Amino acid sequence: MRPFLFITLTLTAWLLAGPLHAERIDAGMVAPEWEMEAGDGTLFRFPEDVDGRASILFFWASWCPYCHAVMPFLQQIQEDYAEFGVKIYAINFHDDSNPVEYMNELGWDFMVFPLGDLVADDYGVISSPGVLVVDEAGVVTYRRKRTRAPPGKAIAEVWDAQIREGLDRALGRAPAGS
Repeated sequence: MRPFLFITLTLTAWLLAGPLHAERIDAGMVAPEWEMEAGDGTLFRFPEDVDGRASILFFWASWCPYCHAVMPFLQQIQEDYAEFGVKIYAINFHDDSNPVEYMNELGWDFMVFPLGDLVADDYGVISSPGVLVVDEAGVVTYRRKRTRAPPGKAIAEVWDAQIREGLDRALGRAPAGS
């Protein structure tokens, strides 16, 4: 009788609480709006404050080896697409470190958001790194898929190419090499 009661109470609590994560936001979907304080203390509203420019949402944690591997590529992407106003919005989640200090020590030029757990939930991001490219209209043109590849330069290079393709779609440009 006790196992039945435990299962019944657990299922009832789960149904009342709802799902743990919002719907997963994928390519072709409109990116949810959010408002959060950036690491420099400014209040930022997405997508309002990107002024209709394509952007990259990077959900990361300081302990994530995949995040470490892709960060130099993201920095280069931001520099390569600077003429289009593309920025990286580094949304820290599932992390107890000081993300602003961490990014400053590494020298990455991303806008850092230290308390991004709720935004990650809104996008259905449950593992890091989460990477989404959002076009000028607020539509996602790329979302990084899960991988079984080991962390390191090889998988980061694959993501670099995919992110650039997503940015080119977002900007209405022909991909490089076409």
